[in-house]
Amino acid sequence: MSANHDSDKPSEIPTLDLPSAATSGAATSRAATSGAEPATLPVDRRRFLKYVGAGAAALFSSTSIGTLLQGCAASGGSGWVGAKGVPVWTSPPYPVPLPGDPASAKGDAERLASYRVEDDVVLPAGFRYDVLAQWGDVFGAPGHEIHFGYNNDYTGLVPIPGSEGEYWLMVNHEYVCARPWLEAHEEVFGGPPPNLSLTPDPREVPIHRRGIFTFDGFAFDSHPLLSGNAVDLANADAVAQLPETVRGSMRTLAERMLGDVGISVLRVRRTAAGTFEVVQGAVDHRRVTAYGRENVAGAPEEHSRFTGPAAYLFDTPPRGTMSNCSGGTTPWGTFLTCEENFHNEAVEAVDPSGRPIEGWAYYYGGRGDRITGVYVFDELLPSSVVGGGLTLENPLDGREFGWVTEIDPATGHLSKHTGLGRFRHENVTLRCEAGKRLAAYMGDDRRGGHVWKFVSDAVVEDPTDKANSRLLEQGTLYVARFREDFTGKWIPLAASTPLRAPEPDECFSQHVKVPSRFVGGPVAVGDTDRDYPEIELEQWQDIIESFTGKPFAESTLADLVRPEAAEGADPASRADGILAMDAFLMANACGGTPLARPEDLEVHPLDGSVYIAFTDATLSSDGSPDRRIFPDSSLETSRQYGAIYRIMEGGVETAESDPAATDFTWGKFVSSGEVADNGGGFACADNMVFDPQANLWMVTDITTTVHNFPTSRVMVDGTNPGGRNFPGVFGNNAMFMIPTRGPNVGVPHLFAMAPMEAEFCGPTFTDDGETLILAVQHPGEGSGTRRSDHPEEVQTHVVHDRDDQPFDQERTVPVGSNFPHGELDRAPRPCVVCITREA
Repeated sequence: MSANHDSDKPSEIPTLDLPSAATSGAATSRAATSGAEPATLPVDRRRFLKYVGAGAAALFSSTSIGTLLQGCAASGGSGWVGAKGVPVWTSPPYPVPLPGDPASAKGDAERLASYRVEDDVVLPAGFRYDVLAQWGDVFGAPGHEIHFGYNNDYTGLVPIPGSEGEYWLMVNHEYVCARPWLEAHEEVFGGPPPNLSLTPDPREVPIHRRGIFTFDGFAFDSHPLLSGNAVDLANADAVAQLPETVRGSMRTLAERMLGDVGISVLRVRRTAAGTFEVVQGAVDHRRVTAYGRENVAGAPEEHSRFTGPAAYLFDTPPRGTMSNCSGGTTPWGTFLTCEENFHNEAVEAVDPSGRPIEGWAYYYGGRGDRITGVYVFDELLPSSVVGGGLTLENPLDGREFGWVTEIDPATGHLSKHTGLGRFRHENVTLRCEAGKRLAAYMGDDRRGGHVWKFVSDAVVEDPTDKANSRLLEQGTLYVARFREDFTGKWIPLAASTPLRAPEPDECFSQHVKVPSRFVGGPVAVGDTDRDYPEIELEQWQDIIESFTGKPFAESTLADLVRPEAAEGADPASRADGILAMDAFLMANACGGTPLARPEDLEVHPLDGSVYIAFTDATLSSDGSPDRRIFPDSSLETSRQYGAIYRIMEGGVETAESDPAATDFTWGKFVSSGEVADNGGGFACADNMVFDPQANLWMVTDITTTVHNFPTSRVMVDGTNPGGRNFPGVFGNNAMFMIPTRGPNVGVPHLFAMAPMEAEFCGPTFTDDGETLILAVQHPGEGSGTRRSDHPEEVQTHVVHDRDDQPFDQERTVPVGSNFPHGELDRAPRPCVVCITREA
């Protein structure tokens, strides 16, 4: 037992029991078509109450919670899910067994001997989708036109006061997939794409995905200072080897690509059929890109600002927003958008004063992706081009990004709330209750990333008051420390917080990223005999003692920063600003628990508990999860591909869940993985949303490069459960409904399948639950356009039935995508769809 944890390690993480092979799934299926209640699924109530903690147990056992649930269903019941979490649909075809499937183990092999993947949004019978907006659409009256951006992610919807049936719809545009973007360039922009390509490097065997990047006929490997697929923009000598024409083309390409990210705010109206349409001639659609705002009147400083402790580090207001992944919608009618992988376009690292580090290596270039086991360059187009933010005429300052950004759709006013920390924000969800302090929960989406909470200094008076935005400007930012006994503590990211030695030996990769001193940026500590660590933990502690001038055990976070002196400034608050600027590294320095890519967090609408989607428990150079909290990070089972955990504020003996609590209890709600592995039948949980009946809806985020990767369960090629390619057995990305109450609690029910190489993002239900708005992101991300000369291929997968017996599956898989139009040889486009029940 580690000295940094408070109890002996239990034998397993408490969780809800999923149906076994003996579960009467047939009853569940009949209920979906006949309306009858299903047979009760085996849920161990004692374990359930243990993992959610005493406070949650009191809520779940009370009569008041039942009344609330009944009221919720009565006022917002959609008819999509029965009163006890029973779906009213029959799930569409799926490539592996699902919990509660109406089949015996033998039936699994018979039903799933063959499977056809579709390049479409596949829904249950009785449901339909309509495209609301797609990349390249132009909306707005003359003089007020905006261009709808690429790779839509989060969607948020708020009614427009005084306009019956009209709403503001915000859509995030996260990044650009180079191959399908370039293939559709002429159709969307009316001109040919830039002349660039990525070809195999003959010096590398087998072909490596780096390849040779060629721009306007200039190969990036034509000089010893150039690496082949990229150039270090911080190396002036290397940049000087690029012809001026190439630098100009790089700048033009970056302007076009970065103009396709950010956010769109559309005025939409609801139709009689329950779907939505854009108010085409409106003058108040808005776009915010990486470097500016469109259709927003006035000077930038009138419509954007930094707030909170790090605001003093900026001399000018933020130009725009980018890398917008998920987000949140506030009760007071504004939108929160989260800047995630900004490090792909600008420098992330800062020095101890919060300033950019001069000379920090930063690469511009193109790269390919692995498709079905080989590196393909047949289209001569890279799958991604990164680093363009530093090729702009006015290069992007990386410190401006990585924040939670609030936008008022009515005015276009944009605020970056530095009090919520700078890291790779996946999402933010609020707990906003009258008479209590405002809490904002967030995830840092990287391997070894953290779960965060911001708590306002002041309390909420009226949740719908727009003045609540000011609550996000002053408060305390906390990082979560998970303990093995299913309790946890919120650690303030504050100047006075003591340093705490990280525990790289407890992480699967055996390394942790911490703040490097004296220079700044990260350094990986751990056993240097492993792949990732750069220095030993003890060596880092010696450096910190030299930097602070005091013993490590007596040092605080304030000792790691050097805020510049300023007349009248509060040194402690200025230190907090630098800590917020470098939040990920500082969290590792004060005891935040490295986790398994925390993506979405959502607050249960009735009990205030927080559900966390962890996408995968593997490792990377960024870090890896703590194995005591994620024992499935062993690379041995399919449960390593994420899970949904649940935390309840307050300690074990707390009777009330308080958003300002500094203690919490935690446990696992449902595991990923095959049913044969005691998993929920999915991989890589991502965005979530609660419907009006408090059922949890979740979409998956399986990496494009392993979609439908042919599995053979051979350890050497990573197609075994726990291997790097095994998520391919689950096929395309999908959407599930998971009840949080009733006999089906914790059991995933498949609702929809995504098109080829796409993922669903940003699910948003209307208040009546009758319409679901859903983003379809990056169709054809890896393979690009589906071609008539090679529209599909046949693969062989080894699938296990629910008794863990293997059988071969013949899987027919489209190559590339033509979604949403469905025309072969025409490039796909990301879009937003509305899903409704057919009349």
